[in-house]
Amino acid sequence: MNTAIHIDDLHVYFDKNHALNGVSMDIEMNQVTAIIGPSGCGKSTFLRCINRMNDLIPGCTVKGKVMVDGEDVNDDDVDVVDVRRRIGMVFQKPNPFPKSIYENVAYGPRLHGIAETVDGKVRRRKHTKKELDGIVEHSCRRAALWDEVKDRLDMPGQKLSGGQQQRLCIARSLALDPEVILYDEPCSGLDPISTAKVEESMMELRKTRTIVLVTNNTKQAARVGTRTAFFLMGDLVEVGPTDSVFTAPRDKRTEDYIVGRFG
Repeated sequence: MNTAIHIDDLHVYFDKNHALNGVSMDIEMNQVTAIIGPSGCGKSTFLRCINRMNDLIPGCTVKGKVMVDGEDVNDDDVDVVDVRRRIGMVFQKPNPFPKSIYENVAYGPRLHGIAETVDGKVRRRKHTKKELDGIVEHSCRRAALWDEVKDRLDMPGQKLSGGQQQRLCIARSLALDPEVILYDEPCSGLDPISTAKVEESMMELRKTRTIVLVTNNTKQAARVGTRTAFFLMGDLVEVGPTDSVFTAPRDKRTEDYIVGRFG
């Protein structure tokens, strides 16, 4: 396996609260890495370190390295906007923009433009309407949404069902062609049918993308995770192939959590 993200001695503090305690692990390319553990164990905090979303939280201090493409995303000279373009994120609650379905997906590409090399120099230009049409369709297809919205792209995204809104947010993230997609409990408020469609999308995307999924649902982790990491009280207890973690965990605390003795 090839490593997509290398995390070394990662610590996170919220004022005096030590939320992550020296986490070190590799996230493998083209895998779904499921992050499990009881509420408050540091799962979402860990996820937000990968694309610097913790920067937005007052009193948060991050120490350690998060290496993506040989670059530490925590370096002071890193372009945070570019990091978040390359590492997309889907949140727990769907948050479509107050725009049409089409404009939700086209917003990022329209804002960032497309890079082209002219006379040896990289320049950005605006996408053509035809290019944007292709991006919207391709992104919605990969989010398992296209067949449901292709005839109503002008409809406000906020009028879709909850499950469709979540897949719209996935399509919006995909429109920027990220290398990595972070999911923070994306199915917590969804019905089983919508959950199945989001999971189907994740399994298809892992063929070409790296997925990191935070979930409180161990059954979901077992269904879609190719690798699983168990966190407890800010510590990474163990990480490995999902089958091994669920059937033969190395740590008694992992076994206790998976069988429901706590959490």
